[in-house]
Amino acid sequence: MPQMNRIIRAKWFLWLTGVVVFLIIMFSVVSFLLVNSVSATFEPGSVEEKYSLAGVYVVDTLEIKDDQGEQLYRIYFPQSMDTRHPLIAWGNGTGALPDNYDQLLRHLAGWGFIVIDTYSQTTGTGKEIMAAIQYMLSENEATVSPFYHRIQKDRVGAAGHSQGSTGVINAHTNFENGNIIKTVVSIALPDLKYCDPEDVYDTSALKIPFFVLGGTRDFIISPTDSNQLALKNANPDIPTMMAMAKGAAHTAIEQDGGQHRGYLTAWMRYWLMDDVETKGAFVGNSAEIRMSNHWTDVQSSHLQ
Repeated sequence: MPQMNRIIRAKWFLWLTGVVVFLIIMFSVVSFLLVNSVSATFEPGSVEEKYSLAGVYVVDTLEIKDDQGEQLYRIYFPQSMDTRHPLIAWGNGTGALPDNYDQLLRHLAGWGFIVIDTYSQTTGTGKEIMAAIQYMLSENEATVSPFYHRIQKDRVGAAGHSQGSTGVINAHTNFENGNIIKTVVSIALPDLKYCDPEDVYDTSALKIPFFVLGGTRDFIISPTDSNQLALKNANPDIPTMMAMAKGAAHTAIEQDGGQHRGYLTAWMRYWLMDDVETKGAFVGNSAEIRMSNHWTDVQSSHLQ
């Protein structure tokens, strides 16, 4: 009997050890998928590829600090004389700073945008994003500013990542001057259940073109079904689009923008620059993004 008990205990121990090892392996696999994206790939000759490549402008940056020396904003802007540019305000994800998106924001500036990113690491309410826009518009009117008459005031867009993707929605919908924003792009938009109460967004209140970019590996924070719900609940009278990049994780937009870079740039040029070349990427049943092997769950309405 003692020998039998030892055998039973040994089998129980082995079974328990196997379960623990299995759980550890599964946790490691899920964790890897959530934070690691497949390499971005662009079809040669596509609109996506064109706008994933570097733009024509040389880019400068400017750091803005308060009177105590605390960093407030980083501004990316094209080197150009006597040229007005559209403005993009960026919303950081939770805990992120401009350095997390530096290559991407330089890329956007290279395509002719002035881009401002706040140093705030909590942008979900939209307050910081609106403050950044107001700062740039005031600089546009200040004769001593390097941005004096450099901004197209009627061509302002907002894009953000994760918490910042809720912030760009809220900047437009929850503030009196939110109509300054002419298009919103939400990247890795969190399921509402993950939003803090003050960050909860309402896409039915949007009055401007709305683009949701996600990734198939972002299946916990920003899964396909919650992105679809955000689009379904959106104001039915506005242009909307959603697309999920295959193999993109929650942080795919960081650094150089990954698979999202090309279509993010093209969308902003379509709505803020009237770039006719970008139309074929989004409009129609045969839109390029619909036909691409690198994107799935593409939905749109009122795009023309």
